[in-house]
Amino acid sequence: MDILGQSSLLVAVSSFALGFSVLARNVRDLLFITFSMLTTLVSVWSLTFFLEKMWPGYGFYRLHLFFNVLLGPASLILIRVLIRIQDLVSRKLLEISVVLAFCLSLALVMHWETVPGILSLIYFCPGIVILQTLQLMWIDRGLKKGLKRLPKLPTVGLVRRNFIYLGALIVLLTSVMDHVPWLGTVLPSFGNLALATYLFFLSQAITQQRLLNVSALFSRFLVLLVVALTLTGIYSVLFAWIENSPGLFFLNSFIVSFLLVMLLEPLRTVVRYCTQILVTKKYRRLDQTLSEAQQKLTGIVDLNSLFQVVLSMVEKTLEPEWASFFILNRDGTRFRRARTLGREPEMDPNEKAKSLKEVLADHPLLHYSEDLAQKGKFPVLLDQILENEIDRSASRVLKEEYTRLIQTMKALGGNLMIPIIDSGKMLGFVVAFVPYPPEPWGNNWGFLPMVYPYFQQAAQMMQSMEVYARQKEKDRLATLGEMAAGLAHEIRNPLGAIKGAAQFLDPATDRSDSQFLRIIVEEVDHLNHVVTQFLDYSKPPSVGHQRVNLSELAKKTIHLMSLGPNPGAQIQFAPSELPAYFLGSSEQMVQVLMNLIQNSQKAVGERLGGLIRVSVSLEGKSPHTEIVLLVEDNGHGIKKEHLEKLFIPFFTTSPSGTGLGLSISQKIVEAHQGRIEVMSEEGRFSRFSVILPYAKERSNSC
Repeated sequence: MDILGQSSLLVAVSSFALGFSVLARNVRDLLFITFSMLTTLVSVWSLTFFLEKMWPGYGFYRLHLFFNVLLGPASLILIRVLIRIQDLVSRKLLEISVVLAFCLSLALVMHWETVPGILSLIYFCPGIVILQTLQLMWIDRGLKKGLKRLPKLPTVGLVRRNFIYLGALIVLLTSVMDHVPWLGTVLPSFGNLALATYLFFLSQAITQQRLLNVSALFSRFLVLLVVALTLTGIYSVLFAWIENSPGLFFLNSFIVSFLLVMLLEPLRTVVRYCTQILVTKKYRRLDQTLSEAQQKLTGIVDLNSLFQVVLSMVEKTLEPEWASFFILNRDGTRFRRARTLGREPEMDPNEKAKSLKEVLADHPLLHYSEDLAQKGKFPVLLDQILENEIDRSASRVLKEEYTRLIQTMKALGGNLMIPIIDSGKMLGFVVAFVPYPPEPWGNNWGFLPMVYPYFQQAAQMMQSMEVYARQKEKDRLATLGEMAAGLAHEIRNPLGAIKGAAQFLDPATDRSDSQFLRIIVEEVDHLNHVVTQFLDYSKPPSVGHQRVNLSELAKKTIHLMSLGPNPGAQIQFAPSELPAYFLGSSEQMVQVLMNLIQNSQKAVGERLGGLIRVSVSLEGKSPHTEIVLLVEDNGHGIKKEHLEKLFIPFFTTSPSGTGLGLSISQKIVEAHQGRIEVMSEEGRFSRFSVILPYAKERSNSC
């Protein structure tokens, strides 16, 4: 088989792979769908030519001619979707191409290709795309000169359209030269290689749109080309002298694989270094700016300095009219604006009414950016790219979603959003108003992928600062806890002396100052109780390994409390039907239950019909069975703003409370590998649930 047939197979495989990879990115994007259809058509067109070379006379060449006829309309449709041009000339060219394709297809069905001129027309009918390309080049040239009355090409289009046009002309002029007999097969084979290369660049331009970095793309392509040629040379040298020897084949395969592993990364490094030398001055200047900015990031230990450094880098690289830095609040519910740069852009009065200072953490704009990052896609959002998605999307729902995203960015005061994400979590983002790319980049946003790694480094710095701050706060609280425990011990000794002195003066007598002595004794007892509770909270509870039936324990505790001098509200108890065993300390669990019941008694107070329900039950199936202890009352309930603070030490709404009861109870339950849950409605009820792991009953068998 000659080189023309082999190059056709290369085009068939590469074009199909490119079309499939592009369509896999978004099956609902009209441009992606159109490009995939064209590449599939090119793949079948090349494959039928290759099959004709392999097995001539089986009708493959007629199929090749049929698909050749369809290339013109398919290419023009892609151009209309890609450039979004709707002028009269383009529409007429498409109509002529469709009619011509229909007539020539009919001629192939009727076997009229032998009629003089028809076969040549079939060969060169894709040339109508050349007319469309020349018209677009003329329009671009006229627009640059400021000519009017031209069909305006959209401002959101492909970068460096002249390169796209020039590549299309080269491919079109060379890929049909196999129909010129005196040119041989070398030039058409070059045309096939040019077609495969052109489709590769076009696929990158389509998927990356205005974010296409031509230098990085050229470097990537050159790396692939050099590595492929190097490995091809190694394979050729080592397999040339095998002569059907299995042993030599295995040995050479091992050698090639070993060389592949050893040389792949060094080859990539060398080629990247060589391409960087060829990179234009603006790329080198940007790289230098980013290197200096990354150096400034190192050593920053506070967020305010980080905000300033990041916005300074944004000012140097993007030259925005306005920029703002948003950071996630500690509670993780919203992002607030922490720092701004430049003058805030003027907005519509209706949009101005919207909050520009904060945004909810679950906002669709932030979710969309996070999803892109999780899928390995570029997460920076630009209004022009989203407008492209609106124009090309085949789904009305997606169009509405993209429209809302653009409106949100405008409400925040910008047209560009750069997320700061670390380990899949968004820690902050920068919103900037940059109407046009900075001066060196013309109409090309392709430098943004080069800038984004800086924000990834900033995210890592923010995360490390957060970890450092949490550890510092933890150490500070631990130190305060040790100091407070020591202080509590020091307070206890004087309390004993004060109480002893007051009792020595005998507060039980009828003297006029006896009532003050009684107050001293009562307050000393109260303060001693607070200190005791605090010391109990500050030390970790020692959990025993007794096997306790919680139903029996609750029954005894409730009975003892009902015998007290102030039994309070009626207590109803419902034990579990089966023994509810847990492993732990019965004394500590009694303390928890008594604290919960006493809180319910305070909540019910003197209310008529006050009732406290206590129940023990088993829930879940083995081996995930749990014991649930419920303490519920119909008292005044708990306010919503107090629910989250119930287990914070020293938080209390009772004048006589210490605020340590629930904190200690939670600590005891968690030490038993359990948890406490609370549900309440103000004015109606409160329900505390103590959930413990169930300990199976021991078997009596040996």
